[in-house]
Amino acid sequence: MKFDTKKKLILGLLIVVILVTLTGCGVQVDPERALTAENASGLWESFLVLPIILLITWFYNLLGSLGTAIIIVTLITKLAVMPLMLKSMNNTARMQTIQPEQERIKQRYAGKTDRESQMKMQQEMQALYKEKGINPMAGCVPMLIQMPLMIAFFQAFSRHPLIATYEVRYFLGLSLSSVSEVPNVIFAAVVVALMYFHQTRTQKKTMGNAVANPQQGQSPMMNPKMMNLMFLPMMALMVYGSPLAMGLYFIVAQIVMTLQSFIIKAPAGAAPMPI
Repeated sequence: MKFDTKKKLILGLLIVVILVTLTGCGVQVDPERALTAENASGLWESFLVLPIILLITWFYNLLGSLGTAIIIVTLITKLAVMPLMLKSMNNTARMQTIQPEQERIKQRYAGKTDRESQMKMQQEMQALYKEKGINPMAGCVPMLIQMPLMIAFFQAFSRHPLIATYEVRYFLGLSLSSVSEVPNVIFAAVVVALMYFHQTRTQKKTMGNAVANPQQGQSPMMNPKMMNLMFLPMMALMVYGSPLAMGLYFIVAQIVMTLQSFIIKAPAGAAPMPI
């Protein structure tokens, strides 16, 4: 369980670091960078970024609202990955049930640092996972899929022709093209508030055993407060430095995740990333 959680945290932080780096390089919507079928090049632009742009445009043409189109496409992508999220959560729930057995195996090899003992311990762990039908890496799969999606959405919003050319960019009176302006501050605050609520609720479920059993506790870097201290400011910076459309995406995605955590009656095992 500890290993699984660490992997999720590392992947989550990696996503944010990548996007914060992109926004830190001075992201601005620019008509010259607008992506269309005519100038798309490479597999990434042609088969991931451009389809997102075209889908948003299709819903905009249908509904006449770019913000509504972004919300609908966000919901579609979240629903598409939901089966993977559910599988991950169920896998994490099973991981929680075998924690006592995991600890007994670790105790048998306590203090034995030689390679042979470590290999035997790993073999027993793998045998336990196989017996219980658990894949310790399953919790990371949703994030591995959602990471390129998030980056693709980021590029789609900064290069969407309607946003980049300022042709159609308003939603509820707010410019979806704005970067590092007052509306971005507001959206960043809303995203962080939603994430903090969801993360706190999720961490109480996933780390309950560590609190109840200090001997199985988390390392200082895995402390929920430390995770929030590292993660939330980075997310706020990313939303602030991105086109406002990206903030709208995060708000909708986080609301979906929060509602999902209330609806699904199972220990939440998904990483605390709004993707």
